[in-house]
Amino acid sequence: MGEADVSRGTTGGAEQAAALLVEGLRVGDDGACGRLYDDFGEPLHRYVARLLRTGDELAEDVMVQTLAEAVCNIERFDPRRSTFRAWLFGIARQRAREELRRLNRRKAVPASAQVSLEALPEQAGAEDLAAKSAARLDARRRVREIRNCLSGLEMEVLVLRCVHEYSLREIGHIIGRSGRAAESLLRRAKQKARERLDRDEE
Repeated sequence: MGEADVSRGTTGGAEQAAALLVEGLRVGDDGACGRLYDDFGEPLHRYVARLLRTGDELAEDVMVQTLAEAVCNIERFDPRRSTFRAWLFGIARQRAREELRRLNRRKAVPASAQVSLEALPEQAGAEDLAAKSAARLDARRRVREIRNCLSGLEMEVLVLRCVHEYSLREIGHIIGRSGRAAESLLRRAKQKARERLDRDEE
């Protein structure tokens, strides 16, 4: 079996699993709700936390709202328009934006909220705590610098592609743009991030 066949088989398996999950949700299967949380709870939480930049508790609330809304409105999901996970992330993005508007109205969140440590890489196998902390702080600085040189949408597209590994078509659906527009945003974000990091190393 060639590499392309393996890829198609993996994709087909994921699509079949998603179809079974959707069907279970539509008939009110309690087990399907559990699978929904197990399969999508953690990645949705990470995604929302990066959008909000507030704290785990609020991100978890939005994640739960997203899953609850998906269950209640499962009949609105149309597999001809998007994949199930892109549909879910689109709901999460909308809920997070609403939460940000609410927080901004109350002026409860500073614009320079710090980056979550969850999003930062660690040095593999580092045993020395001081060295590990230094590596995390350096990574945190780099992420902050990249964020500062990108627009909010560019950063979001970069995270969706490089962290969550979504396709350009799925990213386009999540952000409400075409796949071609998502590709253009991703290319621009990578170029700007690369130029910023190159300047730091000079």
